[in-house]
Amino acid sequence: MYSWVSSTFIILSLLLFWRLNAQVKETHQIIKEWVQTKQLISKENANWETEKIILTDLDDSLTKEISELENKLELFEKENIGAAQQRADLSDRKEKTEITSLLFYDKMKKVETEINKISGFIPSPLKTRLSPFFEKINTQKGKNYSLRDRLDAAVSILQSIHLFNREVHLERQEFSLDEGKSREFRVLYFGLSVAYFVNESESVAGWGQPSEKGWIWTRKDGIAKEISSGVAILENRALPRFLKLPIPIPVSTER
Repeated sequence: MYSWVSSTFIILSLLLFWRLNAQVKETHQIIKEWVQTKQLISKENANWETEKIILTDLDDSLTKEISELENKLELFEKENIGAAQQRADLSDRKEKTEITSLLFYDKMKKVETEINKISGFIPSPLKTRLSPFFEKINTQKGKNYSLRDRLDAAVSILQSIHLFNREVHLERQEFSLDEGKSREFRVLYFGLSVAYFVNESESVAGWGQPSEKGWIWTRKDGIAKEISSGVAILENRALPRFLKLPIPIPVSTER
């Protein structure tokens, strides 16, 4: 009887120990899994905080970039409006410039026409010196000179004519008289009103008068000595004095 009871107690004790041991192992496993879960949660929380900071920085950066883009877009719209206004102003200025250029062109044509009309009154030596300027205002030459060049040429011609008309000039010039023989003469030009010529030997002399078709030369050998005296005065070979020279009657422009 005692032996059976002892055996039974031992078996029960072993069963109880096995059960407790199983519960302890299960408890340890639960604790281990709980710790792992807490670590995972802690890690996830740390990762989330990091990602939250990154997302916050990214949001701030994007917000700032959007703000900058909006400012640039607003500035661009303002500049675009300004550019449109500038284009409109330039277009208006261009139109006004074209109108002014056409008016100026018409005026220049009239000035050039008038200069060409009076070209016959210009003495040959002066006209030769002004030939480069006459080329620019002569539209029949077929060269395309700018309005600025043509204006400069016209002003140069008119200024030269004005200065020539104010003074006495001594020129060497070759032309023919009534007999048709061309000779070289010393010519005294008293502006554009009258000129007196004489050859080196003082055998041929006379006067000249301007006309639309050019200067008309009239022979008058009797005034050769007086004209030669005038030549000597201008060349500083004689003292200044009054010259006794005839004043011719103006010639008809129809001649």
